[in-house]
Amino acid sequence: MSEEHVLDWLTRPAAGKGVHLADESDGWQFRSYGELATLARGLATLLRDSGFRPGSNASIIHPTGFPAIAAIYAVWAAGGTVTLIVPPGFGDGPDYVERTAAILAAADPQLVLTSPGLTSVVSGALTAAGLEQQPFVVDEDAAAAAAPIDPIAPAELALLQFTSGSSGTPKGVRVSWDNLSENLDLITTTVGWRDGDAGASWLPLYHDMGLVGALLTTLTYQGDFYLMRPDQFVRNPARWLRAMTKAQHTASPSFGLGYAAKRVEAAEIAALDLSGWRSLVVGAEPVDAAHLAAFAETTAPAGFSSTAFLPAYGLAESTLLVTAASPDTPVTLARIDTATLRHGEPVQVHAVEKFSGPRPSGQGWVAGLGVPDATVPVRIVDGDGRTVPEGVLGEVAVRGGSVALGYGGETDDTPGSTRFVDGELFSGDAGFVLDGELFVLGRMGSALKIRGRALFMEDVETKVARGAGLSKSRLTAVAVTDPGAQGIALFVEREAGDWLAEARRILRGELGPAHTITIVTGPRGLIRRTSSGKPRRKHLWQLFASGGLGAGAVVHAQASGEEDRAVDAASGRRLLLSREFIEQLLGRAMEVVAIAPESTVLLEGSIAEGFGNAGSDIDFLVVSPGDDMTPTMPTILFLDGRRIEVRTRSVAQVAAQLDYAEAAGGRPDRVDKDLLNRVQRFHRAVVVRRGEVDIDRLRSRLPYPEFCASMRTWWAARAEQSLRQAVALAAVGAHPQSLGWAQDGLLQSAKAWSASRDEGYLETKWTVPQLDRIGDDRITARYRELYDAAADEDADPGLLDDILAFGTELGVPVVNDPKQVVLARIPKVTTWQIGDQVHVVRNDAEVFALSPTAGRVWRSVVFGRSLAELLGKVPDEGAAAVAEFVEVGLVGLKWRGAGPITPSYAMCDFAKPFTPAPCGLAPAVTLTGAARTPERSLSLSPLPARRFVEAAMNMIWSNVVLENAREDLVGALQNRQGPVADIAAHRLLVGAIRMLVSAFGITPLPADVAPRTTVTRLIPDQLDNRGRMLELVTAAQRIRFSRVLESGADGHEGLEVFDAMVGEIRTVLRAEFPASFDSGEQWRKTLSLGYDWLRLGGYLNADLPIDEARDLLTSGGVQPHLKNTGR
Repeated sequence: MSEEHVLDWLTRPAAGKGVHLADESDGWQFRSYGELATLARGLATLLRDSGFRPGSNASIIHPTGFPAIAAIYAVWAAGGTVTLIVPPGFGDGPDYVERTAAILAAADPQLVLTSPGLTSVVSGALTAAGLEQQPFVVDEDAAAAAAPIDPIAPAELALLQFTSGSSGTPKGVRVSWDNLSENLDLITTTVGWRDGDAGASWLPLYHDMGLVGALLTTLTYQGDFYLMRPDQFVRNPARWLRAMTKAQHTASPSFGLGYAAKRVEAAEIAALDLSGWRSLVVGAEPVDAAHLAAFAETTAPAGFSSTAFLPAYGLAESTLLVTAASPDTPVTLARIDTATLRHGEPVQVHAVEKFSGPRPSGQGWVAGLGVPDATVPVRIVDGDGRTVPEGVLGEVAVRGGSVALGYGGETDDTPGSTRFVDGELFSGDAGFVLDGELFVLGRMGSALKIRGRALFMEDVETKVARGAGLSKSRLTAVAVTDPGAQGIALFVEREAGDWLAEARRILRGELGPAHTITIVTGPRGLIRRTSSGKPRRKHLWQLFASGGLGAGAVVHAQASGEEDRAVDAASGRRLLLSREFIEQLLGRAMEVVAIAPESTVLLEGSIAEGFGNAGSDIDFLVVSPGDDMTPTMPTILFLDGRRIEVRTRSVAQVAAQLDYAEAAGGRPDRVDKDLLNRVQRFHRAVVVRRGEVDIDRLRSRLPYPEFCASMRTWWAARAEQSLRQAVALAAVGAHPQSLGWAQDGLLQSAKAWSASRDEGYLETKWTVPQLDRIGDDRITARYRELYDAAADEDADPGLLDDILAFGTELGVPVVNDPKQVVLARIPKVTTWQIGDQVHVVRNDAEVFALSPTAGRVWRSVVFGRSLAELLGKVPDEGAAAVAEFVEVGLVGLKWRGAGPITPSYAMCDFAKPFTPAPCGLAPAVTLTGAARTPERSLSLSPLPARRFVEAAMNMIWSNVVLENAREDLVGALQNRQGPVADIAAHRLLVGAIRMLVSAFGITPLPADVAPRTTVTRLIPDQLDNRGRMLELVTAAQRIRFSRVLESGADGHEGLEVFDAMVGEIRTVLRAEFPASFDSGEQWRKTLSLGYDWLRLGGYLNADLPIDEARDLLTSGGVQPHLKNTGR
């Protein structure tokens, strides 16, 4: 096909065929091809006589009608390039002139053709564009009277087709005649066009689908063409269906099918025969399976076959069509897991069906868009332009003769935008290929990235429309990525109503608790759209942010249940959420969790305490009468975008906890953090649903002031041990570790001081809010100053003295005197020497090879003597070896007159000696002993098998801690809670480091008080990206979110550093970790993965990472308490 074929009908019009134009009385006006040709060629004469130059651009702003069609072909006959611009609609004002002026300025036309009624507004647009010309008014009478000319040689470009401009300045796509011819050939082949066929359309001519797919296709083959305006379709969609009794081919966006199915009554089409309808191309937007089903159900009684559906993918940059489903073949539907979509990773496909009419059950269905034709090669690429395997999500890239020559003027070549690279079109659309067929999910640029998962706004719109009972054509979701406001803005052309709560619930379920939701309602016209009807998402958000949406727009704040804070009558504490909202969440939880009616339900944790933020968990404690032994492990639910924990205890279990805590008297060696945490949370919990349990009587077994006194003793004893460890490590020059333990001792001292003032909440992330609540500003300020300073591993070692002095003021006195530190023997540690090589055997299992310096230091150790005495006998460089002896458990430490130094990091068990990564040199054992890494003081021979499984279990649970910490961090940043963010960030950092070191077989885990130093010392040097990891760990460790937020910034740049660090570490591990707290599915994957390792660990009698793991083993890998719901 060539341009001559496209224009052939101008000189050889078919007899008896032509265009049927819908009139205003349900009839059709007819013009034959001969009449239209005469009109177009006469108008071409007028263009030439006006001075129009071949090769120039002519823009057409004209209502749908015969003159508009003639104008297109007149420009081509005169050798020009056509640009079609949407004419003004009812109510269009200054915005229209501004948009049109932008297109005119970019197109720089020699002439602008318009109708007599539009001359004023077109003149205004020309003036605004800086063009001095006057509109060229299409005069049918003058054109009919003019002598028609034969078409002259065409310009290089057939069309300068301006894209929708949904995300920025409109761009002119340079469509050549070869492009147009190729695409028309592809379209007619795809739909199976035959001689004598007819087409129908209600799409506007300025839309590429209406212009190329409908008008030009039909006119090129001189079939009868039935043309309606969009407003005529909206008023009476049955008229389009009546036209299809005479036509075989048409096209429509997906929403048009849904609209027709909703508006057309069965009686209106009962007498129609639609059996001759062979192709219905569905494109221009994601194809909604519900629309297909509804339309098929409406039209099937009239003979329409669902095999006529041709879901298609196309874009103006490829002239129009790229690929479409095959005629007479059922549409392929794939049900995908939208919650796990990530670019560069396989799309999880749950089911594949052939559409036969009924709507498939469930959500997540996407329609296949056909197998690409060999003339239009399509591939899916990653961010670097490399082809990804079938089934992997990536960007759709297109080649072939239909791909346009590029854009005119400035272009945007950023990833995710539509762009041309070396003749290939990178669409900016996300998709994948399944069994050779293309599936497209949405625009990459309009998607929201949540924890690596791609959330497409098109999918969000489908779910909200369906779930809230809204018309999909009257709502638009916008991904908001502004700093401090990441989330979704939903614009709805409808008055507020009950649907708001359901829409918000659906959005919250997609986003999780830590992202923002904005809902804006208003009249029709609220949603700004492109000329093709697509929402201008970026423009909408810009208008909203600048207050330019107009007086009819109403912004709806968070539902009252999420904003109003309730006051607990018993304690006077102001809760984060309203009681009504909490009770609603409990009701939802009770739908899937078995809770006995006689049980009392309490809200516990940070929200009950009066702390928390929008990302905090909802923790329910169910106390049942009697003495049943309920599981320790809670049930985790994900409801309405929140993570909900339901834990059960019987009265006997709670009483036992209270009694044990009282008997332990706050001694760390007799009571652990988990039991104390359970007791404290129970004391401060708020009753949500009353049952038969007398909560006050139960609490009286250990009054809260007495419990806080025990807590003061417990925290102070632990703080003392941490500070003593800091003194010992400072003496051997391990200053980063020393300051890390000093920082921890400072925190635990502050917790002891707080407990003495009845602030007994255990979790450390709320330490500063606790201090604030006590109200001693001087103590709070000094604590924050020293804690922040100690986070810097390069801080002046003299900072230790300041921390010890402040610790004494808080009630935990420790002196900085290494003479008080005494060396102690560790059981089952022996020395083994072969020649000059010293080996130390630990626990009759691990063999350490010592460097020459470390060997000399080892031979100088005398147990029972002070650390200061040992340091006086060894060279300065030997001090580092002493530190390693202590940390790996070859040498113990005591505090003179006070027993062993047994430090424990806050909210952690007592620190145990860790096992470093084994030496990677081969052979592992030589004639003189174990292989040794020259620059290391200690080198461990390869690991025994049991340690592998322990490391794997620790790695998995460290990932859970990491995911939880990041959730806390995002919530704290969102709510500008700097101190909370610092604690959460440290937990995230510690979790990442623990995950990393676990991957190298390091177990039990070190108390990561100095993360950067831990990575430096423990991760093998030969690791390729070790340097990059260290850079990211250092960068993450130096971030103080409290300072960042105090400066007015939002902290998201820092969050990106943490995400980059975690990503780098996970690259090392070469494993995909579940995002444990993103959804119920991800939590189930975490449990499944953990259960596999726990079974192996149990077989090897390995240490389990947490006590609740035993419940998981006992339950067979499922959560306790659940009804049979599949959650």
